Amino acid sequence: GGVVNGLSFSEWKAPDGSITLQVPQGWTAVEKQADKCTVNWAARNPAGTSSAFMNNQIMVLKSEDARQMYASYGIAAAASAPISGYLGAEQALSGVVAPLSGSSDVKIVYRDAQSSSVYSQGVCIAGLAACDAQVFEVAYTHAGVQMRGMYMVQSFDFGEGTTWWISIWGYEAPAAEWGSTNAVLQKTFASVSYTPDWASKCGTAASAANVIREVIIDRQNAADRSAQAWDAYIRGG
Repeated sequence: GGVVNGLSFSEWKAPDGSITLQVPQGWTAVEKQADKCTVNWAARNPAGTSSAFMNNQIMVLKSEDARQMYASYGIAAAASAPISGYLGAEQALSGVVAPLSGSSDVKIVYRDAQSSSVYSQGVCIAGLAACDAQVFEVAYTHAGVQMRGMYMVQSFDFGEGTTWWISIWGYEAPAAEWGSTNAVLQKTFASVSYTPDWASKCGTAASAANVIREVIIDRQNAADRSAQAWDAYIRGG
């Protein structure tokens, strides 16, 4: 519940009973189960221009041979999966995620070292062959519109030879609307909560909600520094 920037919020519960969100009036929310303990979700404004979301387990193939192998297994996702060697979080966003979404001209506006440390400790678990987890704000272009986004990006590799993965959580809006929309997006993004039944089955996945809350607290503490960095970017500083 509550009201932010004139918008009232109400609780939305995923149809599969996995998560709840606080969603602004008039916005739509959707979720898709990636596997038994991973849920992707998004909440979007009526115009579809602003959103808060979690998008987990974007598969990246390491070679064209890997694509052919997965295709031979009948895995449909292989046909559209990007091909790239392993990249760190920032490079994964600009080199893989942005092209997949039709975005371009990605520029890092502000790097949040403190929040990145919290995020990294929460998601770069033991046993991964490679992992990079960063929190940063970006400016980019999508469909001719200047956009701004705050992202928590994790790139990770289990170490087997054919694939690596990207998770991207965050919120984004047209740059011209960022000032009026940021608080709404942040409340929605920070409100995700796994239901008790889901948490009991999927403790590791459920801990993601706690990571989000910790990062949001750090983000709020860093808000002034972030705003200054954005102002400098707009001025060309």
